Amino acid sequence: MARTYSSELRARRAQQNRERVLAVATEMFCSRGWVSTTVADVATDAGVTRQTVYQQFPNKLALLDACIDHALSAGEGIPVRELAEYRAMGNGSPEERLAAGARWLCAAHIRSAAIQNVLDEAAVTDPAAAQRLGVREANRWDEVQWALTVITGARPTDAIVDAVWLLAARRNWLRLIDERGWTPGEWTDWFIGHAGVDVSGGGSPAPGVSSTQ
Repeated sequence: MARTYSSELRARRAQQNRERVLAVATEMFCSRGWVSTTVADVATDAGVTRQTVYQQFPNKLALLDACIDHALSAGEGIPVRELAEYRAMGNGSPEERLAAGARWLCAAHIRSAAIQNVLDEAAVTDPAAAQRLGVREANRWDEVQWALTVITGARPTDAIVDAVWLLAARRNWLRLIDERGWTPGEWTDWFIGHAGVDVSGGGSPAPGVSSTQ
């Protein structure tokens, strides 16, 4: 029993350390940028050793990648598609589904646009970061396709996915929110208005996804 308790305690402490490291790293990446953030500084501010950080994240890019995933999943530690806010886009009328999708995306941008922009910055000079960015953007395209399929009950054409993928890009969010001073609500209304036009073209029926799902 004592051995089991000790194991559970170590696992809990490791998880607490991980959460603290991710919180510190996210703040540091966003405030200092990619180049000026070091694993040593993250460890110091998180109150752990560099070895502790490296036990969970083999390098700085892996740490940044984990920060992005943590932000996208709202720290829930579960796949994004399983989050209640994400699943809401599968309920109600088409208009209600699109609005739910826009609200989900807005919240995801609030949580993750800044930390994902650090990867954009890193990709300019770091080949490994550029490769990781390419993978993430390809995955984002797939996620847009899946979300549109859930919302419309039909598999959208690639052209429709391309349009919404571009519309939903964090670069557009950052320009409108940070540079132009839009509110998240204004962005959400703008996204619904433009995405509604894009998805109205429909698509081919998707096996296993119905409009009443």
